[in-house]
Parts: sequence; C-alpha cells; structure tokens
Amino acid sequence: MQLAYHSPAAFSRVLERVSRLNPTYSRLGVTLEPTPHMEQHRVVLGSGERTFQQARAALRGWQTHQSRWLRLYPGGGPPAEGQTVLVLLCLAGWCLAFGCRIVRVLDDERRTGFAYGSLPGHPERGEELFLIEWHEDDRVTFTLRAVSQPANWVYRLGRPAAELMRLLGTRQYIRAMRRAATGTILSR
Repeated sequence: MQLAYHSPAAFSRVLERVSRLNPTYSRLGVTLEPTPHMEQHRVVLGSGERTFQQARAALRGWQTHQSRWLRLYPGGGPPAEGQTVLVLLCLAGWCLAFGCRIVRVLDDERRTGFAYGSLPGHPERGEELFLIEWHEDDRVTFTLRAVSQPANWVYRLGRPAAELMRLLGTRQYIRAMRRAATGTILSR
C-alpha cells in the first residue's frame, strides 16, 4: 500500500516499483474454480447478446473501477495477462494505491473476464475474479469471486475496516455492471 498524491507521475513511480514484485499467494487462477469457502456474488444483468456485449465492453474498459473514490491506473486498454495495475482508493486529492497483477484473462463468445491477484503492500493476500457470462437460457450474469486473507497481523487488526472497503467495492462493481447492461455507462 502506498499513499500517493493524485497525479499520473506519482502513480507511475508506484506502478514501476510494484511491477517488479511477485503475487503474494501461490495458486494463481484459484478463483476460476469456485469452492464453498470463496466469497461469491452473482447478479443477473439481463438477457441476450446486446446485454452481454455491453457488459463485456464495460468490463474490458475497467468501468467496474471508476467512481468518485475508486480508480484504476493505468486505465487504458483491456486487462491483459501479466499486466500490473494499481487499484486506487482516493479522497481529497490523495490515493491509497494497491498493486495487483492480472493473472488470468477469459474471453470467448459467451464468457469474458479476468482475475487479478495481490502484490506485496496490498492489505489482502489473494485473488479476485470479475466474470460476465451469457448462459444457454439467454441470461447474462456478472460474477465477482474472491479468495483472500489479511496480508499480515497489522492488517488483521484492521479487518473491520477492510471488510467495509470490500463491501463498498463489491457494491461499486455490481452497480457499474448493472449500469453497463442497461447502456448507461458513466465516463470518468
């Protein structure tokens, strides 16, 4: 976790530093196969190809990570396996920057998404999956799946705050995908 002034130059320095680090957990791609112990949220976005394509475009455009307080750096281009990004929690011109690495990308005719994992300095150790699926019954769903634990004892003490941030993040991701499915994607 890094505190950085809200500027591309500051974010670039943090990104350069965390890009050289390895993920903080060993089972990369663990969220692709759900287990009962994983946190999972699934919502129906609508139905049909149009809904799927709108949701796909939003996910590939990182719309899930765009709000007044949540951002992503760099935000251009779709997620790419091996790419390092900073998840930014911003307030009053300052941002907490958490490094994540894209560990898997899924993209076919009826399923698209990505999983990213935590890098050293992130308060959690684990992985999160963002997945859009167009099912055979024509439903389009968004699934958010996560496996994580506090990165160390300091973060374990702050677990209630971390749980609140995770809840707010989950709500943001779901709201963004619902907006995308109805064609009301917000710009930055």
